[in-house]
Amino acid sequence: MALALVCNGCALTTGLSEQRTTATNERRCAPAEVDQQLRRVALDVIDQAEEDPLVRVARDRLPTSFSWRSIQTAHAIDVLPLLNQMELTEELPLLDASRQIKLLALRQEILGRVLLAMIAVSSTAAHVSCEIERTYQVADRLKNSEQARIKQQTLWAVIIGGAAAVASGGLSLAESIGEGIAAIIGGTAAATLGISALYQESEQHFEHPDNVLREVWAEPTKAQYIPPSVWEFLNRPINEQGEKQLTFRQELINGWRQEGRLGAAGSEEERRRIQLLFADGGTYRSSDLVVRGQMLDMLRATIVLMNRELELLIREVMIQVALRKQPVQGEIKPP
Repeated sequence: MALALVCNGCALTTGLSEQRTTATNERRCAPAEVDQQLRRVALDVIDQAEEDPLVRVARDRLPTSFSWRSIQTAHAIDVLPLLNQMELTEELPLLDASRQIKLLALRQEILGRVLLAMIAVSSTAAHVSCEIERTYQVADRLKNSEQARIKQQTLWAVIIGGAAAVASGGLSLAESIGEGIAAIIGGTAAATLGISALYQESEQHFEHPDNVLREVWAEPTKAQYIPPSVWEFLNRPINEQGEKQLTFRQELINGWRQEGRLGAAGSEEERRRIQLLFADGGTYRSSDLVVRGQMLDMLRATIVLMNRELELLIREVMIQVALRKQPVQGEIKPP
């Protein structure tokens, strides 16, 4: 009777639905179709369509007054032809007013494309941040469900253990063989509930069809959800010199493996997580969701590093502008 009263007076259900979906199939994080179409327009192709002789000469050369890192960044954001044109224009012996206007237009175009690249970095980081938020929302829900279930099973273990102790005590007074049986059954049930509460993980189906992690892992020729400039940056070598010539993308994947995000190399856990994390979705455990959030966080940190390279490029451009300033030929007399 006491056991029945306790069971009726306690909330032995979690009150949480592990299968509740919070927009797990929505695509608000990914860029819209019109954004993806605009990203496919290569600015360097538009530049090459010009009939200006200066444009043709600038196609097959590399800038001589910029560092290796700046040249790599300029190539990623389609600014390299403009840097060549700016250098060739500045190397002319005399600069008349028309050349000054040409230089001004080139510098303005370069700064505009650098600004566009910075916005692309922010946009991609926002996309990844949105995916991190979605992942941790589901992870938090599963964590709350696990905690509620642990409390529930712990309570049952205490109740069963107490009931077994009462039963075995009563049977011992009666000198019955059932004392040992009650103790064994009660202890086994209580231990089973306690252990299962610690090691059982909640699961939920989680969809991510616009999977930015899959693009980093699979290395397609053209990324769908990462802007071309950011994709070029991720696939450029980190350093100018070195035997391995690791790219930012390869270093990121190596970091995932070294930190154990995918599990032990060659294990069944690694195979399962690769199929899960880089697909359109699947049944996630709470630990899998945490791993996905951590991998996305590492990707976001790598993408934001591109701003450092853009800063270096724009500083070198401004230094070149300051060093090569020349007066316009012919003086303008005041009225």
